[in-house]
Amino acid sequence: MQINEFSEMVLIHMNRQNKTWKYLASVIGKSPTYTKQVVNGFQNGKAAKKYRQNIAEDLNIFIAREE
Repeated sequence: MQINEFSEMVLIHMNRQNKTWKYLASVIGKSPTYTKQVVNGFQNGKAAKKYRQNIAEDLNIFIAREE
């Protein structure tokens, strides 16, 4: 099974590593609500792409391409 959706990968890795939205928010220095919006793609500016990269690095997710 191949998972292409970033938000699905984040949820899987969060569950495996016992990390919370509050923890991920502290990684990027934003609120948990904004962090969820970044992960789900509702926020899609330059800063949001950088935040997604930071979250991916923290969760050990390799992003092959950013759309």
